[in-house]
Amino acid sequence: MAQTFSSSEQGVIALRVGNCAADTAITLTNENGNTVVSYSPALDFAVVILSSPDIVKGQTYTITVGSATGSFEAN
Repeated sequence: MAQTFSSSEQGVIALRVGNCAADTAITLTNENGNTVVSYSPALDFAVVILSSPDIVKGQTYTITVGSATGSFEAN
């Protein structure tokens, strides 16, 4: 079960991505095209959880996991 902290100042995103192999690139970019988070996990994974003070409510972000891409608005 995921938990959040009500006093947290950082934005957090979590998404289920299916089964992905180790070393699959994960990149989160903001609406200006700037990279917020970039990471390649050392182990296989099925869920991505990213946290950054640069994830801001109301802004649009694009996440790329391997060759799959999607956009969302932080809320």
